[in-house]
Amino acid sequence: STASAAAASQAGVAFLENLSISVSPSPVVTVCHGFGCAYRNQLVLTPAKFAYLRGMLQAARSAKDERKTIAKVVAWYDREGGRVAGTTGRIAYAGAGTKTGPTQMDCIDLTANITELLIVLDRAKLLKFHPVGVPVSRGLFIDGKRPHTTPVIVEIANGSQWSVDSWTRAYGQNPEIMTISEWQKVRQ
Repeated sequence: STASAAAASQAGVAFLENLSISVSPSPVVTVCHGFGCAYRNQLVLTPAKFAYLRGMLQAARSAKDERKTIAKVVAWYDREGGRVAGTTGRIAYAGAGTKTGPTQMDCIDLTANITELLIVLDRAKLLKFHPVGVPVSRGLFIDGKRPHTTPVIVEIANGSQWSVDSWTRAYGQNPEIMTISEWQKVRQ
C-alpha cells in the first residue's frame, strides 16, 4: 500500500539521519566511506546524470526488470562515488580483518550510500515498482554470522522485501539483490 511504502521510505530517512546525513531534496548526495560513515564526500547528481538515470529506470517494465536496473544504477553510483571519495580500490567484504581506512567501505557506508540514492530516485518518481525500505541487519557473532546491514527495497505488488547488497561485491560491481528471507540465511 502507499501508506506502508511512505512509512518504509521514512524509516530509510531515519537511518540516514542517525548517521547525520541530510536527506533534504538536493542534487548533492553524501558518499560515506572509511567505515561507519567516518569520511564523507559530496557527489553532485547533475541534470545530465539524472537524465542518464531516468533513461535507465524508465525502461523497466516489471518489478523484476526494475531490480535488474537498480543493480546497474547502484554499480554506476559506486563508480561515480568512488571517483570523488577515493574508493576505486574498494574490496568486497571489507571489515576489521581486511583492508580498512578511508579507501574502503563497510556495510554501513554502503547501506547509507545506496539508501540515500534510492530515496533520491524515489522522490524524483523514477522508481515505479519499489519504494525504499528500512535497512535490515543480520548476525550477532553468537549465531556464527558477522553483523551485516543491507539497504532494502519493497516490491509494491506483494510487499516482498529485497536486499540491495554491495558489501559482498568489489568497487563498481552490481550488488546482490535477493529477498530478505534469502539474505537472512546467507552465512558469512
